[in-house]
Amino acid sequence: MLHAVTGERASVKDLKRRLEAARQAVEGIDADLAVGTLDSETHGRERAEREREVGRLFVALRRAQRDVAGAVEHEAAPAAVARPAWTRNPFVITAVGFVLLAAGIAGGVAIARWGVSGPIPQTVAPAADTSGMTPVELQALRQAASREDAPIGGLLQLAHAELDAGRVGEARRLYERVLAREPRNAEAITHVGAVLYQEGQMDAALGKVDEALRIDPRYVHAHWDRVQYLFHGKRDFPAAVKAAEAFLQVVPDGPDAEQIRKLMAEARAQSKR
Repeated sequence: MLHAVTGERASVKDLKRRLEAARQAVEGIDADLAVGTLDSETHGRERAEREREVGRLFVALRRAQRDVAGAVEHEAAPAAVARPAWTRNPFVITAVGFVLLAAGIAGGVAIARWGVSGPIPQTVAPAADTSGMTPVELQALRQAASREDAPIGGLLQLAHAELDAGRVGEARRLYERVLAREPRNAEAITHVGAVLYQEGQMDAALGKVDEALRIDPRYVHAHWDRVQYLFHGKRDFPAAVKAAEAFLQVVPDGPDAEQIRKLMAEARAQSKR
């Protein structure tokens, strides 16, 4: 397990390096336009391409950071009680149960009963990580999501998995299904922003995050993404510092707060240059 964690941390460092290089490339394109070595049409085309690359790298970095956190947590947990992430998620457990029953395997009933106690909430977003899902688990979620009355939580879980896998179009369609039923769902709105950011639409992504925070001012994921977009995407360091301070008002302690404090310190240093 130690080797796995070390490898994942190396991946995070590599993604950070590539993200910084992509951001510098955007700044270089802007500088070329300013000195007249690049015409406006070429600048717009190349900048849009670079911004899409920044968005893709940011999503990959976020996924890698989550993988590291999950690996560290798994390493620290006692082996006797360690379970795969999907076995702690009622939406995946129930969906897998449906797939097994459809295949004629009665054990699916036992799996569903073992993992879930009481009714499954229809509008609470699942907290389990989606990055380690197997094809069977994804198939189960997709089958459950094919129903018109699929639970909101299950749709969100699948949308997150599709976004993490780079299937942006499918993720967008799932988030839109959620918003058609719950127009003020802050989680779906925030993740539509993540889709827009990955497509290089920085201002639109920030607009979605701001919309989510107007609905739920304490929604942590929206605060987190706002810091990242302002720092990595817009390179607006003073605004990133203010966004980081807002995040820390909601989450003052823990590993996420530690990462935000590091980013805030870097943003302050960049602001003085």
